[in-house]
Amino acid sequence: MSESLLSYFEQELRFLREEASDFAARHPGTADALGIRNESVDDPQIARLIESVALLNGRLQQKLDDSFPELTESLIRLLYPHYLRPIPSYSLLNIDIGKDASAKHPIAKGTEFEVKDKEGNSALFCTTRDITLYPLQLDEVNVHFAPFKNDKPRGAENSKALIELDIVAVDEGIEISELNIDHLDLNLRGDSGFILRLYDLIYHSVSQICIQCGEQTITLGADALTNVGFDIDQAMLPYKSVTFDGYKLLTEFFMFPDKFNSLKVNLSDKDNKIEAGKKIQGNRFTLQFYLTELSVELARAVSRENFELYSVPVINLFKTTTEPLSIDFTRKQYPIVIDASNPDASELFSVDRVLDIAQNQTLEIPQIYSNKFASLSKGLHWNLTQSMKESGRLQSSFQVADLDNSCLHNDARTWVADVTCTNGNKASLLSANSDIRCRDALTIPGTMSLYRRPTTSVSNLDSQMSAWILLSHLQFNYQAVLGGEDPVANLKHIFHLYNHNKNPQNTAYIESISAIEQEHVVAPIRVSGKSCFAYGTRIEVTLDDKGLNGGVELFSTLLDHFFSYFCGFNSFTQLDVKLRGKEGIYKRFARRSGCKSLL
Repeated sequence: MSESLLSYFEQELRFLREEASDFAARHPGTADALGIRNESVDDPQIARLIESVALLNGRLQQKLDDSFPELTESLIRLLYPHYLRPIPSYSLLNIDIGKDASAKHPIAKGTEFEVKDKEGNSALFCTTRDITLYPLQLDEVNVHFAPFKNDKPRGAENSKALIELDIVAVDEGIEISELNIDHLDLNLRGDSGFILRLYDLIYHSVSQICIQCGEQTITLGADALTNVGFDIDQAMLPYKSVTFDGYKLLTEFFMFPDKFNSLKVNLSDKDNKIEAGKKIQGNRFTLQFYLTELSVELARAVSRENFELYSVPVINLFKTTTEPLSIDFTRKQYPIVIDASNPDASELFSVDRVLDIAQNQTLEIPQIYSNKFASLSKGLHWNLTQSMKESGRLQSSFQVADLDNSCLHNDARTWVADVTCTNGNKASLLSANSDIRCRDALTIPGTMSLYRRPTTSVSNLDSQMSAWILLSHLQFNYQAVLGGEDPVANLKHIFHLYNHNKNPQNTAYIESISAIEQEHVVAPIRVSGKSCFAYGTRIEVTLDDKGLNGGVELFSTLLDHFFSYFCGFNSFTQLDVKLRGKEGIYKRFARRSGCKSLL
């Protein structure tokens, strides 16, 4: 008997025993003939009968309770399909460039890698964004305090510290100007607290970015530094178009924090609008970050080990085709078998397409709610149901809807499905020093390794909470957050909903929100090279950073992007962030409309 059924059985058994005790008190003669006492049932046959009835009633009550979550889960899959999908395991793939590299090597988004340990456990991972490998490596990282050896460049007059990254070619004969470098991605490394403090420091305090090449200084400007991971095209997970971009961002931020810990430096000459990469002479250069502040403690901790040139997030997702499924219209559900030879190796993430291959021609079967009402076609449709087994594995099945009763006149059908899968928790069993092999026809000019062992996958299936999840999403909108009686509580509620793994750092971020105010304003914006006036909303958020060990800048950037997705047409949002107990504005973000910054 499963644990869930046991609780229903005990509940019904307790009820029947209480009723039997009341019956014995009211009708002692009849109860004595049946062997029923106030405290017990003496007749073993009557006792077994009561237990049997309790079991049957318990199963019935469980079925009734399970029927309501089926409805709410179906609605969630229709309106918010991203929420109930499992969160796959992920990690960061590091590539150390070899000495034999001589040209740039692009690695496209979606490139698959097989990770296998010495015990034979394996999992498939794919890259989540493009990365280009150059025959360059990071040599040294140095920190200096003012006064500096050279004069401060324009824009860095108030700089008090300087972080220098020496980047050299792997071969002295390589001319960097011929590599056509358009940007550099620097990934931060170290313990989480240090990374967040370093991230805050660089993004909040940078006043100028330069490239030093011999006696030549190329000024890039502070705006050459841009955030990584907040654009929708850099998402770790595939999403449907119906998913609200703000929810996508919350999922990515809370579940894949490492993907945001990067510095993207665009190598474009701010003055002459010429790519700075083409102006670098020789086989080495120094990337300089001029900062308005830097603590001595943090300066002492910064070293070469805190920066990585070539690192890309990888996630445990891969596409495949299921085993043929016989649809004979005699069952309520048809379990989906991904790999019959190894059924425990894969779990379903999403169904991409379902095909009927029993007819003379292959026919695509639509999802039951994929069509609009007016265009709802007759025939067969499918619906996905998922449940968590007692073993902790995810069980996925098809429910078949026959809208024109075709099953009365036709034979059984055979379906196959194109699906996206994960390896479940098997991926998290792999160690960081596992062997890595590229499954695509690519030459990787270097050594590959995982930055840390893959994370544990997270399942969001909770039938007891499905109704609350649905209601929380339905009532959440711009007016509910900023126009409600308690906007802070409303915002925290939806943020906690996406903190699936209850990560302490995520909880600290959410609880740091202490006040939210808004004001409708009219301001000039520039769109497509033209200036115009537009109505917008200025939002002021106060954060309590006492409970945060860094990450104020990162979390503020999340809020800026999140609020911008509530913009209507021809409107904008502008976020001001204050710190509790401190005067002035910590950071004022540029006006934004959706994912676009309006300068």
